[in-house]
Amino acid sequence: MPDGKPNRIVIADDHRLIASGLSIELEMHGYEISALAHDGIDAIASIKSTQPDLAILDINMPGANGVEVFLEAQRWSPKTKFAVLTGHPSANLFTSLLDAGVCGIFLKSDPPTDICAYVARILKGQIVLSPSVVSVMSSSNEIPELTNRELQVLQGIARGLSNSMLAADLGISAKTVNTHRTNLMRKLDVHSSATLLVKSIKMELVTIE
Repeated sequence: MPDGKPNRIVIADDHRLIASGLSIELEMHGYEISALAHDGIDAIASIKSTQPDLAILDINMPGANGVEVFLEAQRWSPKTKFAVLTGHPSANLFTSLLDAGVCGIFLKSDPPTDICAYVARILKGQIVLSPSVVSVMSSSNEIPELTNRELQVLQGIARGLSNSMLAADLGISAKTVNTHRTNLMRKLDVHSSATLLVKSIKMELVTIE
């Protein structure tokens, strides 16, 4: 609490009961809830207008998902720390979120008092993963099975080629390249070309020349 003021938090979750319950729990621990958002667009607007110390985001929300909210909102509120609270564990997604700069990840099944403790640690500058998240990540080290064409497209992305450039290079249409790109993002469980590249390099699926 800088200068004796409570840390301000935005909670974004389309499940109103979860958002309300977490809000009450955090207020009981001395935090100020700047806004409750129930879709991604409202979340971005709330973070931009209130400049909170922390934003806690659900992954699956209408309007814009939690990953999109994080990538967009951090541009408007660079001092805000971001954490993800999700009911859909995915080791690949968690890895991508950490690579992108999220400060904390925990599950909706984690005890509320534990989540409040994680929040306190994040606000002190720590990167926090709940034990349940660590368990999910440590139990999944599978490399997705990619076709030869998908690997060619992935290497082209690593070289910085656009869809049209890749299409010309591989002798296929730009639409087909985009389909391969979409399939790659699904298989690697990422939501942007940037995180696709980061994760494919980390998994040694591509090399940077």
